[in-house]
Amino acid sequence: MITLLTAMATMTASAQNPIVQTWFTSDPAPLVVGDKMYVYTGHDEDNADFFWMQEWRVYSTDDMVNWQDHGSPLALESFSWADDRAWASQTIERDGKFYWYICAHSKLSGGMAIGVAVSDSPTGPFKDAIGKPLFENGSWDHIDPTVMIESLPLPPSQGGGTKQQAWLMWGNPQVYYCKLNDDMISIDGEVQKLDMTEEAFGSPIMSKREKGKKYKDSYVEGPWLMKAPLSSPLGGKPKRAASSPQGGTGGGLYYLLYAAGGVPEHISYSTAWSPTGPWTYAGEIMPLSDTGSFTNHCGVADFKGHSYFFYHTGKLPGGGGFGRSVAVEEFQYNADGSFPTILPTAEGVKPIATFNPFRKVEAETMAFSKGVKTEQNDEVGVYVTDIHNGDYIKLQNVKFDGNITKQFTARVASGLRGGQIEVRIDSLGGKLLATLDVPGTGGWEKWQTLTVDFTEKGTGTHDLYLVFTGRKGPKLFNFDWWQIVGLLSQVVEDGGTGQYKAIMKEEATLEAHTVFVPQDLSAFSKKKPLPVLVWGNGACTNSPWEHYKFLNEIASHGYLVLATGYIPMEEKPYNGPMSTTQQQIESIDWAIAQNADPTSPYYNKIDVKNICVAGMSCGGLQTLYNCADPRIKTLMICNSGLFKNSNRNQAVGGMPMPDKSKLKEIHTSIIYILGGKTDIAYENGMDDFHQISHVPCCATNFPVGHGGTYRQPHGGEFTVVALNWLNWQLKGDKQSAKMFKGTDCGLSKREGWTIEKNALFDKLK
Repeated sequence: MITLLTAMATMTASAQNPIVQTWFTSDPAPLVVGDKMYVYTGHDEDNADFFWMQEWRVYSTDDMVNWQDHGSPLALESFSWADDRAWASQTIERDGKFYWYICAHSKLSGGMAIGVAVSDSPTGPFKDAIGKPLFENGSWDHIDPTVMIESLPLPPSQGGGTKQQAWLMWGNPQVYYCKLNDDMISIDGEVQKLDMTEEAFGSPIMSKREKGKKYKDSYVEGPWLMKAPLSSPLGGKPKRAASSPQGGTGGGLYYLLYAAGGVPEHISYSTAWSPTGPWTYAGEIMPLSDTGSFTNHCGVADFKGHSYFFYHTGKLPGGGGFGRSVAVEEFQYNADGSFPTILPTAEGVKPIATFNPFRKVEAETMAFSKGVKTEQNDEVGVYVTDIHNGDYIKLQNVKFDGNITKQFTARVASGLRGGQIEVRIDSLGGKLLATLDVPGTGGWEKWQTLTVDFTEKGTGTHDLYLVFTGRKGPKLFNFDWWQIVGLLSQVVEDGGTGQYKAIMKEEATLEAHTVFVPQDLSAFSKKKPLPVLVWGNGACTNSPWEHYKFLNEIASHGYLVLATGYIPMEEKPYNGPMSTTQQQIESIDWAIAQNADPTSPYYNKIDVKNICVAGMSCGGLQTLYNCADPRIKTLMICNSGLFKNSNRNQAVGGMPMPDKSKLKEIHTSIIYILGGKTDIAYENGMDDFHQISHVPCCATNFPVGHGGTYRQPHGGEFTVVALNWLNWQLKGDKQSAKMFKGTDCGLSKREGWTIEKNALFDKLK
């Protein structure tokens, strides 16, 4: 036992193969659908002494290392005519439907038969497409179907264009083939046999071999029919077109891969210019190796610019020739389009994408596991079971960047005693981020959703381990799904052009707000604190999705920017409840509290005496609603102004609607940044300006309309004016003051801009 555990621990350090550890799987058939790779497999029963196989299974991935178990959507019971031996199969897509070609023992003929099931989804449910075998004649050699669809050119006499032709092959030791009709569930013409010659497969069929003669190779079973893909130098278009026989289909070069050599098997292949042949033996692909299985069966697929070779081994503990496990290797075609030699490895393939844990993740998604099994039912689908103390699930290349871990949530069920889920990174004994206690829930399918806070934060990209602990010996609990709830963050436009590269993020202590702040706070202190910009969004939107470039750029010049609403991780409109005026007050309260909190990263780093409250459109109305707050140092009203009595009916429901008397409560300097006469807020904003005489006020205009320049790179021209205003009013920067002060101010010289000032304005220091 100690040796086995040590071996498993060693395997998990770098192992990707076999790709499934919860069950024995065999005869892999890959299929790419959109941005996912699916693999259809057989299922060897535990402790089998023959190929006792009752069902087929499906697994999928989008990164080639973390595989989701979709259970068994097809079994012998799906076919009324089948009673045994759910052997090798392959699935293909055509016109939005998925056709799964299988072989099974037929109780109708007493031999092996080819069947076909169909579904609208790659993961099922599948059903028998025709209610009877697609082909059978009582023989035992109708096994291991492979299917391919190719585009063939039509002659001008038939209208030109292309025709989609499907081919089906199978057999041991004879290869049978046929065309399929467009419906994919009926045969076009008669079933034919390939010429099993020495030239085609390295030796003739067994009955025609010469006694005592040594042959190069021999076809056995498990054919895989394919055309030269785009990743091959031949790219589906033969370089040696002149050598294509007249009988070729005109579709390019074809590969037929197969298990070869007898027992034990290796993988070889042949080539032809037509699926019907003549075929030419091309050599071995995967030579005899220490796979732990005397059979082999391969499938090949290109995915996201990579080429993959699937096969099976007997490498799982307890595995062997009747307990096989699917594995995968990445490869590149040789310069002449031929296959290279591919050797089995424990390491397998590298991830081609990071894994996002900040979403609902089915527990049966894993890169590697120890001890656990999967089951399925109608209520929850597939789930993880047979969990004992010391078992674990590993996920590779899990990306925490862009989020701050907050909580771990899992849906679990336990018949009696429960246990714990430890969330660790890098290794089984790696850094512990959280521990979720799982109680007895009253039944193995009495599900509860539980949540625990992270005690340590996850950052960077790591392997993630879910380690199960509890009493030694008994089964602990079942596990349906998990999710990490995180606080989001994102670097916008490389952090901005300012001296301090900024980041946009959420803060756990300031819900429904987005924070823009320098990434490195070490440059700020009690002597050099961050002034504060509090921001309200246009249309009372509860997310700064239109303004994040503008706000991020301001933060990069040494400001703490607190925007109303949820963080925009994509540049698209926010759909949800409107923001409120109170959220701006919450921002001010939070900044002051964080500055005074010794446990906060902002402690003594916020300039709470220099706060600007600002907003665009509705956000500007919210700002004016809050203008009397004595903690405000200055105001910035963008594309906004209080409605006049004559146009109050133009306001959108939910907007704050104080009348013009509210302007008298302003006690600070104030700037209006408007979009010129085509700005729908121009009339209201300029009317405000003309009514404000008791505090310094200016109105600036740039002829871009109501939308401003916020969504332009780094916020465009509006950022230039806003930054100069903030630098002057909150940092006392005299150079920035020149942008506004005097009859010959900088803004009056800036192309496109105009500025008007009231009588008190030039008295500002």
